[in-house]
Amino acid sequence: MRNNKEIVIRYVEKPAREKDNADVLIRWFCEALGLSKEDEKNSIEEKMLKKFIYAALKDRGISSGELDFGKPVPRSTVIYHLNRFVDAGLIVKRGRRYYLRSIDMAGVIKELEYDMDREIRRMLDMAEELNRIILKSANRRRNPSG
Repeated sequence: MRNNKEIVIRYVEKPAREKDNADVLIRWFCEALGLSKEDEKNSIEEKMLKKFIYAALKDRGISSGELDFGKPVPRSTVIYHLNRFVDAGLIVKRGRRYYLRSIDMAGVIKELEYDMDREIRRMLDMAEELNRIILKSANRRRNPSG
């Protein structure tokens, strides 16, 4: 089981036009989450995210073999991209099927926020421990007898 998650968030301007266009917003999410680049329109990542969003509406998962991109894509490439989505925290694997992490994108983003908050708290705990150790060491240097 993979335990390494890497949540990437990039600042990407909100789409100025076509806000009612799902494809534009899916592209925006892929760019903002570091899955694709601005110049990659209609990328495999966008196609995958769209498929998972619509599958979630039907409360169903997708197997790697069911992912069709309109052109032949090697299975190894599909698995590579699925793993990127799992590592990014967007989808989860249950058995042989992959599911959007929540029932919709708003839920996925809330889950990512929870993950980030938990990691920030963990890092803060470690930073406070580091401060305590450094302060203790500095005090020993100032007062070698005490």
